[in-house]
Amino acid sequence: MYTRLVMLSLDFICQNPHIVREALRLRGDTRNIDEILRLAEQRRGLITRQDGLYASLKQLKEAARTASTEQRSALNQQIKVVGQDIRRIELQSSDVDTRLQLLMLSLPNLPQQSVPNADEQASDQELGHWGERTIFHFTPQGHWDLGQRLDMIDVTGGSKIAGSRFVALKGMGARLERALISFMLDIHTREHGYTEIMPPYLVRQAAMIAAGQLPSFEDQAYICSIDEVFLNPTAEVPLVGLHSDTILTREELPLRYAASATSFRRDAGSGSQQKRGLLSLHQFNMVELFQLVVPEESNDTLERMVFHVERILRLLELPYRVMGLSASNLPFAAARTIDLEVWMPGSDYYVQVSSVSNCEAFQARRAHIKFRPNNTARAEYVHTLSASGLIVGRTMAAILEVYQQADGSIIVPKVLRPYMNTALLSPARTDVK
Repeated sequence: MYTRLVMLSLDFICQNPHIVREALRLRGDTRNIDEILRLAEQRRGLITRQDGLYASLKQLKEAARTASTEQRSALNQQIKVVGQDIRRIELQSSDVDTRLQLLMLSLPNLPQQSVPNADEQASDQELGHWGERTIFHFTPQGHWDLGQRLDMIDVTGGSKIAGSRFVALKGMGARLERALISFMLDIHTREHGYTEIMPPYLVRQAAMIAAGQLPSFEDQAYICSIDEVFLNPTAEVPLVGLHSDTILTREELPLRYAASATSFRRDAGSGSQQKRGLLSLHQFNMVELFQLVVPEESNDTLERMVFHVERILRLLELPYRVMGLSASNLPFAAARTIDLEVWMPGSDYYVQVSSVSNCEAFQARRAHIKFRPNNTARAEYVHTLSASGLIVGRTMAAILEVYQQADGSIIVPKVLRPYMNTALLSPARTDVK
């Protein structure tokens, strides 16, 4: 057993290298921590030498104050030499610290012991499912064809504007996207107790590092180099940054946030079979759920957040399955992750619309977010959890495919009709008059 609160601190890595190596192996991560251990040992040696030199310098200065003129000249020369040695070691220490910090930031979170690994489970585990797949008496179409026929999804126009894997939503397509965002935020804020947040679309490097996006995923991020800011890859990033360098009180926790934000990623992460339509875009909207909790509540909070996401899917009446990710498929910052996937009848496969993760103290340590259990107690790191609640474009794609009719029209889910002002999307009617 090991204490999750201290994981991935340098002390933990040095004292438990076997645990870190095993965690990396389970994740399928081939990196080696030997360089971290070597630099840590070098750092300890430099600190010891530096402390010894400071002690010598103090003694020399004290001696110089009471020495004769002739003795003071020799002591001043020794003081100069010791000062030069201290500056040289400080430079060496700074170089070692920089290399050590970069290597540590590249280490992923440790999987929880309950997470299945490659030795026990070759793939992710299905934990449950809900709803029955629709039986069609015709060949169901993919959402990209349906959206084009209804003049809702303009792939060509989006590509003209920004390049491949960008789309423009038109008419009822734009309205359906907006309806989904409003519906999700209403449910999460009214029924589940989240506070709505509208974060900036641009985030600083520090926020990207805190959330675990940098340095490992820098090649997937859009960067504005002149201003040294990044386009937000997920609302999780600004929500982690919202309380960076903060010590909270026990009474302030838990903090529950629901944010609607546009996300930007160079690689949206889907396989080649999911590149069409709305499934794998470089720009997409998402309603993100985020919580900061005390450590002993994070596992129960994960289960509640899964329920919050399931609530949306059930209200939309979309068949889905719940998948527990194996260690090798965990996101970089996650200790445990549960995905929810909807059935796409026109595509004939499941598509992930939500990823619910318990990051434990991993992000809080990088962002310096702590809490005090009471007024006198030492501050501890909070645990952070995030969930897509849901990825909007993929949810729209599922609605188009699940609710399609033989004539190419789309029935609007009941819960969305007040937002859409219509119960049917048809080729003859693509917008509200």
